[in-house]
Amino acid sequence: MLVLKIIALVLAWLVLIAFAICALLFVLLLPRVGFALHVYSGGKVEGRISYGFVRVHVRHMPKRDATPKTQSKQTSEPSKPASRPSWPSGLSDIDLGDGVVMMLEFLDDVKERLRIDALCVELTLATGDAAKTGLYIGYLSALSGMLYPFLVRNFNMKRCSIVLDGDFQGAKTRYDVRFDLSFRPVCLLGAGLRHGLRLYRVVRKTQTMEAKSV
Repeated sequence: MLVLKIIALVLAWLVLIAFAICALLFVLLLPRVGFALHVYSGGKVEGRISYGFVRVHVRHMPKRDATPKTQSKQTSEPSKPASRPSWPSGLSDIDLGDGVVMMLEFLDDVKERLRIDALCVELTLATGDAAKTGLYIGYLSALSGMLYPFLVRNFNMKRCSIVLDGDFQGAKTRYDVRFDLSFRPVCLLGAGLRHGLRLYRVVRKTQTMEAKSV
């Protein structure tokens, strides 16, 4: 009887370990992590974060002041400049060129593992000046003509469209941008660790050189 109990206990532990491994593989391999962003005229932003069948929606609408603005009295005290957000400690020490290079290298490393489900841009440009509107539309058309084939050639894209138009009589620009991205976490684990360690070494090296120069 004791032998049977030991065998049953061992089998129970083996089944539990196998179940834990299967659950971990399911979490890492099967579900995709998705990010969706929708920005349209008026500063309205809608976002969605998904993991498998779990979805979280985020929405931001610009607030409108209900009370009329009143003229404030001038005071002798000088106004304080608005504080600007600062980068996390260490990242602000990195050279801008090095940061751009590392970001491009990371994108080049993971471009085959990312899937862009949708990249749709609809822009109706209006500046109040017909000549300027036509000039800017020409610049944007040339830029989109270079950007579109680059994205389609280098990334796994399901849907991509860029529509540009001009309102030569109006003065209000209208836009509608949709961007959907998805990936499997396990596919980016190696690249994330590799480039994260490289970023850490660059930050430490920059901080060490600045400490020696002081």
